[in-house]
Amino acid sequence: MHLVLGAGGAGTTTVAAAGAAGDREARRTGRRGKTLLVTLDRFHSAATVFGVFSVPGEPVPASQQVDLLELDTMAMLEDTWGTVRSALAAGELTGTGVPGVGALLAGLDPEEVLGLPGVESLLALRRIRDEAASGSWSRVVVDLSGGTDPFELLRVPQMVSDTIERLWPRHRRLAASADNARIARVVAVLDELVRDCADVDELLFDTAGVDVHLVVGADRHGVATAERALSVLQVMGLPLSTVLANRVLPENLSPATTGVGATGPAAWWDEQLGVQAAAVERIRDITSGAEFISLPWLSEPIDSVLTLRRLGVRIGSRQMDTVGPQAAKVERESGSGVDSIYRMSWRQALPDPSGLQLGRSGDDLMITVSGVRRRVRLPSVLRRCLVLGAQWDGGVLTVRFRPDPGLWPET
Repeated sequence: MHLVLGAGGAGTTTVAAAGAAGDREARRTGRRGKTLLVTLDRFHSAATVFGVFSVPGEPVPASQQVDLLELDTMAMLEDTWGTVRSALAAGELTGTGVPGVGALLAGLDPEEVLGLPGVESLLALRRIRDEAASGSWSRVVVDLSGGTDPFELLRVPQMVSDTIERLWPRHRRLAASADNARIARVVAVLDELVRDCADVDELLFDTAGVDVHLVVGADRHGVATAERALSVLQVMGLPLSTVLANRVLPENLSPATTGVGATGPAAWWDEQLGVQAAAVERIRDITSGAEFISLPWLSEPIDSVLTLRRLGVRIGSRQMDTVGPQAAKVERESGSGVDSIYRMSWRQALPDPSGLQLGRSGDDLMITVSGVRRRVRLPSVLRRCLVLGAQWDGGVLTVRFRPDPGLWPET
């Protein structure tokens, strides 16, 4: 599965569509079967790019090699609420529900009941999971644009699961449903949702089956986007496979009178080329472990498979090294027994060190980087320790721990 992400206005949907369509060489050489392009964009940008009409929720042919699936999360929410409402109303009909519950449910909107933060996005991710596991497609390309922060989207399964467990822990759900068939039906729906959270989370962060591709502009905003994306992806444990610099200006189309002393359009063009060159160099440096692809600026509208292929987008799978906390080294730094000091360290990009936050929740370390929080399961030895603090130096984040006397085994 290929995840294509980028800041608003970077052309993420166009690049994802071009990557799904592939170039002529890829078409001749190799791949069998169709590609599914999935998008959450409610403005139907992908359909416009391909020049087709879409049916939300249904894959439609966009070319000989590509089917397009646009997801309407509100419609999916309504369908899920319909399942809950049917389960509750059935209890009234069989005498196991609360009298009048049918009339009460009829007056409720989906968002009033399934209003947990992120549920809409989770339903979309669940559909993506189903398509990826169906075996119907040779590739699944997911366009993570459309006004949603892609990193917030990626952490939705964990967030929804945590919220459900915090508001209504499973042991309390089971106790409440033991003698009430109506509540048992609702608990069954919630339990399925929690299982889906774990399943979707496993799919999204399976680095053997997921490749991440970042679309940026060749400008200062693109540099900032690359810095934030790399830091968040690292703490999430997702290696960055490809960086695609979009709409790169061609140097050979500059006005005739350029260089020293140039004025007017020529001076402006020289300035833009200078900004672009500096940005591209910086982006290459920031994302040195990823493949860098420069995509040309096209003067013609991109509204067909032919123009999509002129971009020359390639999004393939690569063997990547483990990154982030999953690649962390755990060592005893000093001392012994309850006087020991342990450290957990990994390479971590950190554009704004002041934004680093650490917390502890049970056996997990809560890390916030660039405004995105990630829950990291601690190795067994550190689960019996207290967090002392963190230090970031030379691109390496080190978190130190000391044993909790109340939990550390006596020797």
